[in-house]
Amino acid sequence: MSKSASLIQLSRRQWLGVILLGHVLLALFYSVIIPPWEAHDEWAHYRYAAFIAETGHLPDPGQRLTTEFEFDEASQPPLYYLLAAIPMVLVNTEDGYVPQVNPYVSGETAQTGVNMAIHDPAMESFPWRGTILALHLGRMVSILISLLALLVTWRLIRHLVPDRPGIALFTVAFQAFAPQFVFISAVMTNDILVILLSPLLIYLSLRLIEEGPRPRLTLAAGLIAGLALLTKYLALAIAPLALVAFLWGAWRHRRRSGVGRQLALSGLIFLVMLLLTGGALFWRNLQSTGVWIPRDPVSQQSLIAGLDQGGLAIDWALLPEALRNGFMTYWVSFGWGNLAPPDWVYDVWLGLSLVGGAGVLLWLIREKDARSRRLVLFLAIFVAAAVAFPLLRELLHDSPFLRGRYMLATLPVAAWVIVQGWATLFARAWTWLRWALLAWPLGLSLVLPFTLVLPAYAPPQPLSALPADEDVIPIEARFDDAAILHSATFWPKDEVQVGQGLAVTLYWEALKRTQTPYALSIQLVGAGDQPYASLLTYPGHGNAPTTVWEPGATFEDTYWLVVEHELPLPTSARLLVTLFNPDADPAYLPVYDSKGAPAGDSVHFGSLRISPDASHPPPPMTATPLARFGDVLLLEQARVEPGPQDVGGVFPVWLEWQALGPGPDDLLLSLQLLNARGEWAAGVDGPVSEILLPPHWRAGDALNTTRWFPLPDDLPPGRYQLVAALYRSGDLSRLPATDAQGHPLPNALYPLAEIEIIER
Repeated sequence: MSKSASLIQLSRRQWLGVILLGHVLLALFYSVIIPPWEAHDEWAHYRYAAFIAETGHLPDPGQRLTTEFEFDEASQPPLYYLLAAIPMVLVNTEDGYVPQVNPYVSGETAQTGVNMAIHDPAMESFPWRGTILALHLGRMVSILISLLALLVTWRLIRHLVPDRPGIALFTVAFQAFAPQFVFISAVMTNDILVILLSPLLIYLSLRLIEEGPRPRLTLAAGLIAGLALLTKYLALAIAPLALVAFLWGAWRHRRRSGVGRQLALSGLIFLVMLLLTGGALFWRNLQSTGVWIPRDPVSQQSLIAGLDQGGLAIDWALLPEALRNGFMTYWVSFGWGNLAPPDWVYDVWLGLSLVGGAGVLLWLIREKDARSRRLVLFLAIFVAAAVAFPLLRELLHDSPFLRGRYMLATLPVAAWVIVQGWATLFARAWTWLRWALLAWPLGLSLVLPFTLVLPAYAPPQPLSALPADEDVIPIEARFDDAAILHSATFWPKDEVQVGQGLAVTLYWEALKRTQTPYALSIQLVGAGDQPYASLLTYPGHGNAPTTVWEPGATFEDTYWLVVEHELPLPTSARLLVTLFNPDADPAYLPVYDSKGAPAGDSVHFGSLRISPDASHPPPPMTATPLARFGDVLLLEQARVEPGPQDVGGVFPVWLEWQALGPGPDDLLLSLQLLNARGEWAAGVDGPVSEILLPPHWRAGDALNTTRWFPLPDDLPPGRYQLVAALYRSGDLSRLPATDAQGHPLPNALYPLAEIEIIER
């Protein structure tokens, strides 16, 4: 090798070292900022490894190691957990720590927060100790495995395109900085070991195809296939490909001297290695649980039943959504799959992938080498198998939520397709375009921690002073001795439609830490406290539970409530806030007003209108009303129960109104009984509508009033006139009233009916 070639080769090694170091530093950063247990099933993965470290043996695949979260991992193959347990042996994992689950987190909306566990900064901050230290040691094992996975990618792509080391280098870099790969590398999950072993098996399979079965090569392939099965059952889709490669390579080299003997020996070695690794796992499962694979029995039963019936019962309408979810979570999906960037990020990934795929097709057309086409065909089979297996599992569950992490073993191929495709299509500009292409995953992985991850798990910042602008509603309500709700704001201020969101900001002062966490309930309630929108969470979107409050600190909480219920509408509504713990006694913290007087167990504030959505236009205005009251209301219908009424009894009055626009907030309806001389004899006052307050009226609103009119016991029998008036309680002034012809009504009173009062 010439001196210049040696320097070039050394330079590539240096670049490879820079890439690996960059990935390790990035993954270390992620492992520090991602709170404990904020990766899918991380507590269950941790407990498996901790059990091995504590007991020195594997758990029974049929037992359950965790009860805190829904899923358990004891039925998983053990290889990853054996590796993760190695450094945990040095740590006390039996310190009694158990995560406190956040029961209010939702995968559908981030309004209740994204943290699956309640976090205590004092317990989780550096220097780590006990369980938290053991977790971070387990995460370090994942990072080490990811480093080895990148080296496998280097060897795989160098074998695929031996004359393009630059392509291999940028493929490794693209994978190293892909956000989802960085995230999986930084947490405890057996998926990371699959990402190492599956591509390694594919690399060995490519060599089997090209070199033919040889004892040493098949020994390695059989061992890696078995180790993959010892890592995750998803490897059942990948391990058979080694056999395909074995047979393919044997066919291609069938005329080689001594091939029969070598083939027999290689096949025996391959099978022995599989039996010693994967076979041992399945035998242990059978002995312990009575089944070969104790995990996900529902999918197995559905698959067996479908095969027995001659076809699988699959809703193929779910396929597009499943593929969409799989693609998105393949590239960027943090937390438990509930923390994601804006949609345009995935549009960019889709564009990069489509252009890369088109470029690889062009590269294959141009390539005259059958070797390249042969190897790419095998990679395509690998990708199809790796995608089809988890996809089938989700469809058997009637679920469209395909998880991209199940398919990340294909990431070296996906990264190569993008790099190779772009290099082919833009060959003349590749020298500088490659850096722009690499800037995308690297930039995302650098930016997302600060724009997505850290903000999602950050507690609210303390306020230096409470706001005092005109939109702030003063409250000053104390929740027992735990907190004071000083004030609140909401937007929009006057009206919200069904399907729209309402932003509510609460301004708190913490008085003390509680022993158990109290949840925050915010409701938008109408008449009769009918809820139209509600939200349950812990304060600070789950990041400021009452158990970690700093006494004396003030902070603000902002939430979006989506209005969902439609009846009755329109209606006036108010906001209701409580702090509660269903396991405490009492469940609700008692509330005291600003003077210290008991005020129940909730705080009510604000007033706004809830309207139907835009698809429900207001009814047309009435052409000939019975009466008009100022510029506020039209009286459309009036009905009184017919027949004489008993002294001391009650009778109903039904009135139908149509609003002309908002009315004064102190507007009241007065029903009066006048004697023959026009003198007041009895009456009842109240709101025009129990559902919709006057300031929330809009032109065209239909308002119905039902009043029960009480008759005094000493009312003399006779004939009386029942009249209606509208007046303001503030100054007792009546709204002017006109009849159907527009003539003013005397004393602004509308005659409803003549009532005969009798004494029985």
